[in-house]
This record gives sequence, C-alpha cells and structure tokens, in this order.
Amino acid sequence: MIEFTDSFSQASVAEACTAFPELLKRLSLELTLPTFERPLDNNGHIIGPAAIEPPKALRKTVLYVCQRDMLGHLPKEIGFCRYQRQCDQYGTPEGEWQKILNGIYYNHGNNDHPSWSCHT
Repeated sequence: MIEFTDSFSQASVAEACTAFPELLKRLSLELTLPTFERPLDNNGHIIGPAAIEPPKALRKTVLYVCQRDMLGHLPKEIGFCRYQRQCDQYGTPEGEWQKILNGIYYNHGNNDHPSWSCHT
C-alpha cells in the first residue's frame, strides 16, 4: 500500500515518475509486495511451490515531498517511511502500525541527467 502525506507530495511524485522512468521502475520494484509465501532454504533459494496463505503482516509506504526540495516542478528528494502491521491467523490486521524503515530517494544528478538512489 502506498500513502501520501498530502496532495502536493502526491502530485510531485507523479511528476517525477513521469519525467524519470528509472525512478518509476525503482519505486515499482521496491514497493511490490510478495503475493505468495514461498518456502526458502538457508540461502534464500525457493525450494518448493508457493503456498497461498493469509498475510502475516500488512506493509505500507508513506511518501512525502517538501516544497523546499523542488528543482523547478520536480522533486530533488522524496522522503519515505515504511510501516508494518501484524495480522491474525485469518489475515485480519490487528494492533498499531509500526515504523520499520525511513529514508529518502535522492536525485544526485539534475533534471536533465537524473541519478536516483535510495538512502535509509
């Protein structure tokens, strides 16, 4: 799940994703949640078929942009916080959202030659 702190942040991220396809690809990849639980060995390799199970936890990412971090109409920096909320045995969320990670996507280049990276 993706959430924005305000409409300015939502519009800024949309503009940046339109202008910088590599940023859109990076966000899409990093924000995609696994659909199925897969059994893994100690090295992280898949060792069996996917098992459809209720989720053990929900995750959301909150994106935000500060107006002072803009270069023209595009953001130089996109801040994020990732949260997790535990689920019961049936996949129903319970408890509070817990912050598990925060950081930024930062453009080390410029609007003509972008170089986006993630810092946590």
